[in-house]
Order: sequence, then C-alpha cells, then structure tokens
Amino acid sequence: MKIGYARVSSRWYQAELQISALKSEGCDRIWKDTTRDGMLSTSGLEDFIGQLAPGTTVIATRLSAVARSLPDLLYFLESVTQKGAKFRSLAEPWCDTSVRSPSELLQILRGTVEFDVELKALDAATIEDSPSAVGITVGRPNKLSEGERIKAISLLRIGKSAAEVGRLLGVSRSTISRLKTSLRD
Repeated sequence: MKIGYARVSSRWYQAELQISALKSEGCDRIWKDTTRDGMLSTSGLEDFIGQLAPGTTVIATRLSAVARSLPDLLYFLESVTQKGAKFRSLAEPWCDTSVRSPSELLQILRGTVEFDVELKALDAATIEDSPSAVGITVGRPNKLSEGERIKAISLLRIGKSAAEVGRLLGVSRSTISRLKTSLRD
C-alpha cells in the first residue's frame, strides 16, 4: 500500500499540487497534515505514524513537506522505519528507503545532524572568543579619553569651534567634528 504525505501550509505549500503529484504516483490514500505558525502538529504526525503498517510505502513530494529541519527529518524517518514502512521522496531520489537500506540512510542523517550541531557550536564558540566578547575593542584606539570627550562636548556646547577645541586638546579639528556629528545623532 502507498500512502501519500502532504503538508498543508498557507505560506509555501499548496495541497492541490502535492495531492496531484501523489495521486500520479499511485498513492492509495493521502494524509494531509497542517502547520500552524510554521510548526507541525505533533499529534497529527503521531496519528499518521500510528496508521502505518509493515510494508507500507510513505511517499512525499519533497523532504521540506515532511520536516522543517534535519532533526525533524531524522525523527520522521526513524518513526516510519520503526513501523516497518518504507519512505520515498519524489524530489530527492536519494531519500528512498525501498532502494537503500533504511539503517544506512538513517546513519548518514544522524551523522549529518551531528555535523550540523558541531558547526553551530563552533559558530557560537567563535562569537564567544571574539575580542568584543571579552571587552577588547578592535581597530584604531580612540584619540580622546572619556574625560577628554566630556570636556570637548562641554566646550562645543558653550560655543567653542571644533578648531579651538582641537587645539586645546591636542587633536585635529576633524576629530572634534566627528564628535560633534555624533552628538547630533
């Protein structure tokens, strides 16, 4: 028996296109699952898995109609294979457990999920190891200390020109002008 799996979402997936493709593949039944706010209904998925019998083939138009992430896909495929059913994606022919060993495919997906988790951890570590994370500023050092900046701002507010303030503090007029424009923002 072939069961089609169609996910219906107002944003990306139209049920008619999926159902037409699944009918042309000879699906005996078509299960429509709905999403709310991009999240699959777990109770709907559990109901679907509960109806599977050994020897059944689940067909989906594409993997994105089955899962929103690699861990979701892995969970879905593990649930289908635990019931003794097969899975096939029309758009991704490599994901066909009737041709390839389900355990082999699941092992590859597990490795891919672990790799994805490691990459995300590495990205997080890179951000944590950045100089700004430990209070180090990158780039050219400030010409004015915090006290000198406050003094320059005070002088500018009482009407002194940028050139006068720059001469008084020993920096260029453009440094004071940049400070002046940052005050306006």
